[in-house]
Amino acid sequence: MPYNTLRIGGLASGIDIDQIISDLMKVERMRVDKLYQQRQILEWQRQDYRDINLKLKALYDNVFNMKLQGTYLKYKATGTLSSGASSDVYFTAVAGSTAMAGEYTVKVVGLADYAKIESGAPITKELQGSGIVSNLTDTINISPSNNKFKISVDGIIQEITLGSGSYTINTLVDHIQSKLDASDSLIKNKVKVGYFYDSVAGNYRLTFAPADNYNHNIKIVLNADPSVDALGTLGFSDGATYTEIDPAKSIKDQRLIFKNDPFGGNENLTEFKFTIYNGDKSETFTFNVTDSINYILSKISSSENIKVTAYYDPLTDKVVFKSKDTGANTSIKIVNETGHLFGDGSTPGAFNIASGEAAWGTNSTVVINGVTMENPTNSFTLNGIQFTLKQAMPDTETATLRIESDIDGVVESIKNFINLYNDTIDAINKKLSEERYRDYPPLTDAQKKEMTEDEIKLWEEKAKSGLLRSDPLLSGIVSKMREAIYTPISGLPAEFDSLYDIGITTGSYIEKGKLYLDENKLRQALSKDLNAVMRLFTNTNETDSAQNGIAVKLYDILKSGMKSITDKAGGGDFEIFDNSLLAKKIRDINERIDSMEEQLKEIEDRYWRQFTEMEKAISAMNQQSLWLASQMGLYGSQS
Repeated sequence: MPYNTLRIGGLASGIDIDQIISDLMKVERMRVDKLYQQRQILEWQRQDYRDINLKLKALYDNVFNMKLQGTYLKYKATGTLSSGASSDVYFTAVAGSTAMAGEYTVKVVGLADYAKIESGAPITKELQGSGIVSNLTDTINISPSNNKFKISVDGIIQEITLGSGSYTINTLVDHIQSKLDASDSLIKNKVKVGYFYDSVAGNYRLTFAPADNYNHNIKIVLNADPSVDALGTLGFSDGATYTEIDPAKSIKDQRLIFKNDPFGGNENLTEFKFTIYNGDKSETFTFNVTDSINYILSKISSSENIKVTAYYDPLTDKVVFKSKDTGANTSIKIVNETGHLFGDGSTPGAFNIASGEAAWGTNSTVVINGVTMENPTNSFTLNGIQFTLKQAMPDTETATLRIESDIDGVVESIKNFINLYNDTIDAINKKLSEERYRDYPPLTDAQKKEMTEDEIKLWEEKAKSGLLRSDPLLSGIVSKMREAIYTPISGLPAEFDSLYDIGITTGSYIEKGKLYLDENKLRQALSKDLNAVMRLFTNTNETDSAQNGIAVKLYDILKSGMKSITDKAGGGDFEIFDNSLLAKKIRDINERIDSMEEQLKEIEDRYWRQFTEMEKAISAMNQQSLWLASQMGLYGSQS
């Protein structure tokens, strides 16, 4: 491999010095190429070991669970109603390892709930018209000359045509509502018409607002029909608009949009002040009138003292205060001090919540085997059974809860173990028996340049094959694993002291330890004596290892085997420093490669110096020959 790319030779001699030196260096590089190949084999071998270790680690994690009693002491809870249907709609039950088989009657009476206070009505003022009558008996006349107007809800326009006649304000409201909710109306059930009495002006006024069961976060616009306009008669001007309060904007800037004045008529108000109580905890809050609803509610929610969640619901146009915990010991009370967010006793305030209003949470109530139990939450544990309540049951309904051994769960755990064991054994056996192709050493860089990608891939498949063939370390590990599987457990009853007794057997000799499961036999064994099957896997004896269960033995074997492989091949990419045996060999080869590369550089430099000197000598001889020839030519011309 040339190290100086600016060398030019052969100008004097006509010899291709570049090619000659390249050929000479190929011979010199053969020794270092051997080192590169040795290093590559070690790296491939190290990766093979690490891949096996990953397989062992997966089995090791599984075996850890298999040596725990909880893997076998599984119970399933099945709840059924008197109709035979599942009781999951009312409650769920999960049986833990400490549960006992048996039967329970369960009746969910009520759920635990949060303490909650919310606005008694939407907080945004309805779209209000001017006064149209002074008394409820006064009439409003509608005729073809004033019977039409248009109403837009979030851009959807509906034209309304009123019937001719004389209406009281009550009958007019009913008539307009019927038109808004007609079967062919584009805004059916979206807008509510009403009226209120203005005690100051002494008259009645119509109102438009979002319907009770419809999204309040909408925009309502009234538009006149120029030729037969009804809006003026109804007390509205063209373009009159309802827009819900924006919780992100200043309360002061939206003062006139609130149904109830947050300032309480005090034009000089600068702050809102109130105290929130939750049980024996309380906190006083003070805010500027220019703060937004969102800011106020977020500050309340962030309090770790009172533990109350506060938020504005744009769909209902209401403010909600809710305790963060459920149970009868939780409560909320809000007492207003300054401003009119929570009213003064005579009016409910801008948030439509009266000062001093209080609410309490509730406990869940459930009757189990005739015993009434209360809990502050909807989840609780009884006799190793985790209950989660979902909704109260009808008075006539009671559920039956059966707790029984989860044979299916145990079978699934054992099947997973067998599959993982077989996968691990198969991976190791393949490496131990893999064919070694010694005529396919790792390719050098020069060789790869002469081959296609497919040719390189096929070559390297053979070059990587058999690097762990008959490896004594892996052979020892798999031999110990198979011995642990085959050997009966000392001290256990003869009918339950081996895997064969519970339906787990090995295949033919050529399958090298692969396990097979007779699921019916396993289920019979579990049904007959689940504890005996459990001890077959989990039994532990610190003084006599022959009495250790299969999972306990395998756990120790795998732990030791993984350590041995790690000592030889390292633990992987996340190691800070790999001090394994193969890593040391690779570092030693790297040092030899570095040394030989330096030697090759010196050899190539020497070749170039030698050929350069030769070129200089030939050039000098050529110049001398030219001089002699020129002299002889000169002599001949003179004679």
